[in-house]
Amino acid sequence: MRLLRGSIAAVVVLGVVALVVFDRNSGHSLATPIDPHGLARVYHAPKTVRATPQQKAAAVSTLSQFVQSAIVRRDLASSWPLATAHMKEGTSRSDWLQGNLPVVPYPAAAFRSAGYTLKYQYKGILGYDVLVLPKETPAAQKAGQQVYACELHDVGGRWLVDYCYPRKTL
Repeated sequence: MRLLRGSIAAVVVLGVVALVVFDRNSGHSLATPIDPHGLARVYHAPKTVRATPQQKAAAVSTLSQFVQSAIVRRDLASSWPLATAHMKEGTSRSDWLQGNLPVVPYPAAAFRSAGYTLKYQYKGILGYDVLVLPKETPAAQKAGQQVYACELHDVGGRWLVDYCYPRKTL
């Protein structure tokens, strides 16, 4: 019995020694490399450009359709052409139609309406906060209000949703 215990202990010790000897450092640094001789990269915020009332109306129209189809998950096929290539990246049309799209859903049974607030505007880009409100039923009130941050891009004269994600629940 002592021989068996001693053999097991010896195998464990040899295994640990082998790991230490042959697998010295498997860690990798996640630090950003700094080039002391390179030029500093300075971030310059894009110039704010006011959108016209027609552009804002077109963007809100697209966003309204997108909320109804993608966020509330009613008629997913109609939201596919409202998304940019960036938003569709990594998702096929068939996945999208099955509900596997990069937008967190809001329960359709709880949805009453949505409000849109323009947060920023750059040339060809509009950023909105979308407030999704629940119905006036106890079950819908559990879903609560949800704010989505959405960005639309002017692609060939059409406003398309580039991203849309939940920012906070109220």
